[in-house]
Amino acid sequence: MRWLAVALLTCLVALSAAPTRAAGACDSYLRKTVRATGAYLPSEQPYARSFVFGLSLDCNGTRERVTVERATGHLPVCEAGRNVEVTGRLIWNKALVEGHYEINDPKSVVCR
Repeated sequence: MRWLAVALLTCLVALSAAPTRAAGACDSYLRKTVRATGAYLPSEQPYARSFVFGLSLDCNGTRERVTVERATGHLPVCEAGRNVEVTGRLIWNKALVEGHYEINDPKSVVCR
């Protein structure tokens, strides 16, 4: 009985903490391969820069931050604020407290 109470409480906490979000500016591009160009936002940790960076993307007049990552590394390291062009599939990751846009394993990344 005690185990059941703990399991029920855990489910209730998880459901109440589930993030909600209004429609985002980039939602029309979700699950599609996009060619996005925006300002390069480097990772704060220098060792992580070949694995992950941020992209400040203009989606229909609204600035959205997109995380670009490749688990195996090999991403170019651009100058902060420099334009970077990324081709890949745009997704919404809601695993964290606040969801965010991501492009995982991009097909190409070019510093402009």
